[in-house]
Amino acid sequence: MDDRIKQVIQQAPQAVHTNGSLKLVIFDCDGVLVESEHIVAEIMGKEARQYGWNITDKQAREEFTGVQMVDIGKKIAKHAKRNLPDNWAEEAHKKVVEGMFGNVEKIPGVESILQTLHDLKIPYRVGSNSSQEEMKTKFEKTGLMKWFPKDRIHSAYEVRNSKPFPDLYLYAAEKEGVNPDECLVIEDSDTGLKAAYDAGMACMLLRDLNKAAPNYKGVIRVDSLQKATDIIKEIIQSQHNREH
Repeated sequence: MDDRIKQVIQQAPQAVHTNGSLKLVIFDCDGVLVESEHIVAEIMGKEARQYGWNITDKQAREEFTGVQMVDIGKKIAKHAKRNLPDNWAEEAHKKVVEGMFGNVEKIPGVESILQTLHDLKIPYRVGSNSSQEEMKTKFEKTGLMKWFPKDRIHSAYEVRNSKPFPDLYLYAAEKEGVNPDECLVIEDSDTGLKAAYDAGMACMLLRDLNKAAPNYKGVIRVDSLQKATDIIKEIIQSQHNREH
């Protein structure tokens, strides 16, 4: 582990410290486990343009990544300065689910990190602003369903507030029966990062290191799941060495 990561860990919550105890890893879904954000951006970009918001697919990805469908609708209505149909979110959701078939892919290194956590006996869960139906489709199409029993997949539709509020991650920790400072979240979006930070959880941000990120203390920057896997191995080993 390089010195930069070691310094960041010292500022992070207890879960990743040598004298801490990592008891749960929580994954965001889109952009961390599967690559489907381009699908959502394309479909939502078309929706926005249909209602008068002249937005590119690139801008749509920036605007809508990690955002619940109902909140996307609110954004579109605000920019388009018109009300959307009452059933807009439901119909848009159907279009997104249909768009997943044949287009969603696994993030490189995803099965390696899941196998590593399994071997290390570290429990893991998923916490996403996507619906259960969307995640089921994504995991089935990528062959990842075998890794995720349904009771370990959590949608923001199950809690009061979606990300960027911390409700979803706190809910996942509660279901596991662990404290927030015993959890590590792996995220790729600013929205999810804020949710994890406000939940009091350690967080890895999966993003190109040259791209900007919020300036939260203790956020571990990684540019691949393989790098995340290597760091988790070292964290667990250091905690085991202390115990023995």
